[in-house]
Amino acid sequence: MVMRMSRLQHLTLFSFAAVHLLLFSICPVSGRIYRTKDAIVIDVTNTVAINLAEQPSIRFASSNFGYSGPIPVNPYTGLHYLSYPNFPFWPYPLLNKPTISSVSADVKDFAATSPESRQQTIACGVGPASLPRQTAPTVGIVGGSEAEKNSWPFIVGLRIAGMSTVFCGGSIISTTKILTAAHCVEKLSVSDISTMTVSLGMHTQGNGNTLRNDAKQTRRVTRAVYHIDFNIETMVNDVAILTIDPPINYSKAISPVCLPPVNTTTNQYFNRNAAIIGWGLLNADGSQPNALQQATVKTTNKARCKRVWDSVVPILNQHICAGADDKDVCQGDSGGPLLVQGEGGSTTAWTQVGITSFGNNCPALANQPSVFASVAFFRDWIDTYINS
Repeated sequence: MVMRMSRLQHLTLFSFAAVHLLLFSICPVSGRIYRTKDAIVIDVTNTVAINLAEQPSIRFASSNFGYSGPIPVNPYTGLHYLSYPNFPFWPYPLLNKPTISSVSADVKDFAATSPESRQQTIACGVGPASLPRQTAPTVGIVGGSEAEKNSWPFIVGLRIAGMSTVFCGGSIISTTKILTAAHCVEKLSVSDISTMTVSLGMHTQGNGNTLRNDAKQTRRVTRAVYHIDFNIETMVNDVAILTIDPPINYSKAISPVCLPPVNTTTNQYFNRNAAIIGWGLLNADGSQPNALQQATVKTTNKARCKRVWDSVVPILNQHICAGADDKDVCQGDSGGPLLVQGEGGSTTAWTQVGITSFGNNCPALANQPSVFASVAFFRDWIDTYINS
C-alpha cells in the first residue's frame, strides 16, 4: 500500500528523524540483534532517554507492506523511518557491542501460572467478576464498551517515540516481562526498540497533546524476543516477549495475568465465552478511543475457522479463533489478550489463552472470526524466554 502524507507531515517527519539521528550521534544506542535456536533477539543497552509526552504528534498512515492477505491487527503503522535496520549481525563498527543479557541467579523471574503467583505474593488473573456485558454496548473495541478503570490490571499499552497513541497491546506475565505479538516488533529496529515504553495501570491512553495518559507506571523496553519462525504472510508463530526495566511494582491496578499449561492439541478452548480488551480502532476506518475498551466473543472450532481462512492462510493447532456479531478486535489491539475464566482450579481468575494476531479488516461478524496465537501452544517457548 502507498503511504500518503501531506507536505507538512513529511517536513515534520524529516525534522524528527534529523533530531533523532543527531541524538544518536551524540549518545548512540548500543544494541545488537542475534538468533537463538528458536528466536530473534533485539537487545538494547545505553539507550537515549526520550520523553514520549514531549515528542511532537506524528500521524502515520497504516500500511500492510503490500500484502493483501490477513491483516495484522496492528499493521506496523509506518515505523520504518528510524535508523539501524534489523541485521542478524552487528553492522556498526563505531559503536560498542553490548554484552549478552543475563539474569542473576537470585533475581529470577517466574511466569504467573496459577492464582497464587510467586511474584511479590500477588495473585495472577485478577480482573472483573464476570465477562463484559453482551447487551446494549456502547462504541468500543468494535462493538464493545468502556472498561471500568484499572479493572484489567494486566493489560499494557506499547508506545514508541513519534506516535501519540498506543500502537499495540500486551499483558504482564512477570515483574520484567510483557507478552505480545511478534508482528508488533518484527519490523522494529534497535533504535525503535530503544524508544519503546510500556504503559502500565493505564485506562486513558491520551493523545500526546491536550490529553495526557493516566498510566500509573511507565517502563522502558530493553529487549524484544520474537519467534524465529514468525511469518508475516502466513501469520504463524505470532508470539513475542518484551523485557522491561526497572521491574514492575505490583499493586491493585497492576498485576500479572495467569497463563495456561502447555497444550498443543486443537479445540482446547472451543465454544468458550472470552473477553477481548484494548485501545484499538473502533472500526476499520475509525479512530482510537481514549479509554480502554472491552467486549465478549466466543471461540470457534478449528474446522469452522479453516473454512473461513484456509483460502488465505492455514489455520493450525497454534491458532485460536473467536468472534461475535458486531464485536471484534481491530488495528491497535494486536498483542493484547484473549481471556477466559475458571482455568487452573480457579472459578474467577482470568487466564490468557490467546494473543491478538490477525483478522479480516474488523468485520465484527461471528462467521468471520479473528485469529489469536494460542498461549498454551507456545507455553514452552514463553517459559524459555521469561528467564533469559
